[in-house]
Amino acid sequence: MANRGMKRWLPFSALVEQQVYLDKMIYDKYKTEKPRVSTEQARKIDRILKEYDGTSLNMKIFVDGYLYEYEGTIKHLDLNKKRIVLETITIPIKNIIDIEDPNPFADIL
Repeated sequence: MANRGMKRWLPFSALVEQQVYLDKMIYDKYKTEKPRVSTEQARKIDRILKEYDGTSLNMKIFVDGYLYEYEGTIKHLDLNKKRIVLETITIPIKNIIDIEDPNPFADIL
């Protein structure tokens, strides 16, 4: 009788397809629109990528309605396909929202 609570609710998860559909509904519910990148942010991202020296970068990326933060080093800049190849993933440049500036005073100096 101790597990009666779990047995009582089992019929609601009887269909595997139903659970997959419910998970997709929840995933879609919390999606957001892509934030706009200002001209200043775009210039900053461009400057950081041009001056990249092999150090680890913290970046915010937008993928499928969600914002993610990623830290890693760039292995290759593929300018023909407009993407950045990192250690574990490949990111289209248009999905980069912000990059933490390793040298925040570069514009002043």
